[in-house]
Amino acid sequence: MLFARFEQTPEAERASALKAAGVAPELCRRVLDLLSASDGIDTAPPAKALPSAFIGPYRLIREIGAGGIGAVYLAEKVADGVTLRAAVKVLAPHAVDKAFVERFYRERQHLAALDHPNITRMLDAGWGDNAQPYLVMEYVEGIHIDEYCDAQTLGIADRLRMFLQICDAVSYAHRNLIVHLDLKPSNILITASGSVKLLDFGTSKLIRLDDAPTSTIVATPAYSSPEQLLNEPVSTASDVYGLGAILFVLLVGRAPFGKTSATARIEAAVREVEPESILRAVTQVASVHRGMSESRLRQTLRGDLSAIVAGCLRSRPRARYSSVEALRDEINRYLSFQPVLIRGQAVTYTVGKFIRRHRAAVAISCGVVLTVAITMAYAWLQQEHALHEAERSVRMQTFMFSLFKMANPDHTGKPVATVPEFLSAAMTRLPDYIHDPADLRNAQLGLAESMLESGDLTDARSAFSSIIASATVAKALADKAEAEAFAGSVEFQQGNIAAGRVLEADALKLSRAPDIPPRTRVLAEIYFAYNEDNYGFTTDENLRLLRAAIEESRAHRLVRETSLGLFSLGSVLYMRGLPLEAKPIFEELLPIYEADPLARCDRAEVYSWLGWIRSTTGDISGSLPLFSKAYEGYSVCSGPDSRDAIDQLPYWADALIRLGRAPEAVSMLERALPAWRRVVGESTDRAALLYFLARGYVAVARFADAERAATDYLGRVEGKLPPTHRMVGVGHLVLGESLAAQGRYREALPHATLAVDLLVNSAVSAYSRALGAEATQLTQQVNQALKGP
Repeated sequence: MLFARFEQTPEAERASALKAAGVAPELCRRVLDLLSASDGIDTAPPAKALPSAFIGPYRLIREIGAGGIGAVYLAEKVADGVTLRAAVKVLAPHAVDKAFVERFYRERQHLAALDHPNITRMLDAGWGDNAQPYLVMEYVEGIHIDEYCDAQTLGIADRLRMFLQICDAVSYAHRNLIVHLDLKPSNILITASGSVKLLDFGTSKLIRLDDAPTSTIVATPAYSSPEQLLNEPVSTASDVYGLGAILFVLLVGRAPFGKTSATARIEAAVREVEPESILRAVTQVASVHRGMSESRLRQTLRGDLSAIVAGCLRSRPRARYSSVEALRDEINRYLSFQPVLIRGQAVTYTVGKFIRRHRAAVAISCGVVLTVAITMAYAWLQQEHALHEAERSVRMQTFMFSLFKMANPDHTGKPVATVPEFLSAAMTRLPDYIHDPADLRNAQLGLAESMLESGDLTDARSAFSSIIASATVAKALADKAEAEAFAGSVEFQQGNIAAGRVLEADALKLSRAPDIPPRTRVLAEIYFAYNEDNYGFTTDENLRLLRAAIEESRAHRLVRETSLGLFSLGSVLYMRGLPLEAKPIFEELLPIYEADPLARCDRAEVYSWLGWIRSTTGDISGSLPLFSKAYEGYSVCSGPDSRDAIDQLPYWADALIRLGRAPEAVSMLERALPAWRRVVGESTDRAALLYFLARGYVAVARFADAERAATDYLGRVEGKLPPTHRMVGVGHLVLGESLAAQGRYREALPHATLAVDLLVNSAVSAYSRALGAEATQLTQQVNQALKGP
């Protein structure tokens, strides 16, 4: 092979060596070009030694990555007393030529204009003191997408849904005339909140407006298209190839050509060698990371997915998918069991897909054939069913009598049992009276849900686990889905976020199975979407699921589920910074709850939300009577020292603090503190009282008390909420304020800086923006104090 033969020959001697070997002049020129490109890819010169720890206004902290065209550093810049972190790419000398300088000035504004939730922003660009160009990008903490998928043991469908987010980001860039040209797993990070972030658009190319493709030699060999490796014109088709290479990795765990050298990749590109079939790349290790056996993984990839990957990795650009949108639509067709276009429209193939999409309908059609035979047996079955129902009725009557007997002090010799005790006893005695497994699960589900509603999370968790195990053995998908939906909510409330996400996702998946009752499907959608959004995993899909659940609930006249869906949607809209959209939804709920005499607590919670919306949209005085109604409602239905009643006090106190009535707020919260500690325990989502108490202490200049309350608050939420969650940020803000007020500026600085990081960029409402401004002001104050007069 010419490449292998002359790759190690010194560059200055290659031309004469080729000529001596009798290589034709035209072929000789081509080989020299390719060997030169290979040298640039395999052994990129290092970046120039930096004269200091700064480049431009950025202080370089540490190297976080290096590639063919330079190194990336974690850096920070102090502006107006605020420390901002970023990722700075310092370009290597070999990447800088006259053409680069022209592009650098022309393209940086276009690249900085990219604004997509899955794309890291390019923030700045410039030249260092040593005439070395650098690009400044948003700094993202996360892990590479392939490592994340393997660590989470994500299945094929989940990996494809994550891949679709990458496609959306690349498609957006293409619509803005930008191609990436360095798509690879290490340029895609998954953040702590589960968001996909595509990196390094700062090294991409701008598509020319006359539609003539650009060319480049900047490439990562394992994921580069043949035209990039051969230094030929590139276009959006090159990114389609890169996406196909990433998809190959996500599906089987390695790059399409394996660990081949850049020279071997260039030679394969010259010979138009296609990658091996994805089926041949399957390994036992890959199947374990995807939660299935090796044979099952190979079966899953056979056919549609194998064809899709191959359609991305064709050697010739015109033979690939015509656009990223076409690839994305193909993946969506696969996920919805529709025929993928790349495999053609053979009758057996399309009929098979139709049956998979409409399994329930096809099964019903086939069932018509059996109708006559079933009708003959119907009368006999009805008689048996009537006897069974009579026996079940007697058993339930006996069961209820035993429970009420237990609650009667004349029989037990002690006061009437509490609600949690009553429910726990009922759960224990149920198997003695209900012997049919399906009936037993249904009764247990009702009791376990009541445990959850009453705040008995420990017993509810145990009950739901037992139901899930029973339903799994019986293959009762509906029961399992419903139990997992509730169990996931319990895990979230107890701070077990990862476990909660797994349960909610599986419940949602199971609810899509045929013959699942509408109520079960609706509950799975609501709990999944609400908990995902409430704990920082925000997507448009969450809103779609909530609205779909409300629509289906109304269609089937599921009043309670409709109310739950409306409440969840209103909460999510508010948390997304849309209080004026949330307000009419909560107002729609009030008459529903007012018509239900048993919904007093639900009505109180709606008053609480309406009070909070008024408070955070500027009508602070108008929020006070609503908070009062919420507290009074909970005091009647749950008791004045109940968890729900106490939960209203922090937000009532916040309104008082902002109205300048901080002493009233502090007195209110201090009176409630003993009862709060007794009923809340270590629950993460009930820690707001400590935060607002700390704010109250700051307002009345009790700074040592504020420090203790803020520290207690952070001890409850850190490690249980995602580290980027706003509720972590507000804790660091009030702790930083309490320390600064005591003159302990060096201790306050890291808390103030972290508060800025977590609160400024994530602000979505006037209230949250005010907190961000407060964090910024604190940081400036602390930095000024540390500098001295």
